[in-house]
Amino acid sequence: MEINDIAKLFIAAVDKVDFYWNFYTLTLLAMIGWLVSTDKPLTRPLKQLISFGYLLFVAMNIRGLLGAYTLAEAIRQDLLAAASADPGLMRHTQAVLAQHPYDGAPLMVGTIHALLGAVVLAVIWRGRRDQAPQRTPLDP
Repeated sequence: MEINDIAKLFIAAVDKVDFYWNFYTLTLLAMIGWLVSTDKPLTRPLKQLISFGYLLFVAMNIRGLLGAYTLAEAIRQDLLAAASADPGLMRHTQAVLAQHPYDGAPLMVGTIHALLGAVVLAVIWRGRRDQAPQRTPLDP
């Protein structure tokens, strides 16, 4: 396999990482937007259903991200090994790739998902109460 082929595989793996982050961000924004803008009171069973669906989505997203990061790191190592056979080949690229491993990705992914997950679950469970809207003295 030539270095060009390995580089294409690396770009595809990094694109997969970007896809999972973009998918997570869009889903998170859509969900919070819906929660904030809905007029429907959230009952306890509905909150449980939304929470379960969100946690399932997060688990699947974390699994996809960790797999994509693992693949990207393996291909990054292969690309560095292939490029090191010719010291003058891709000298600057080698320096950048050597300085940016994906070893810290699992901690970063877990931390971001845990922090944002806590915010989302707080919005679900504390954002709206199960009670009916209060009437004002001017309501008929």
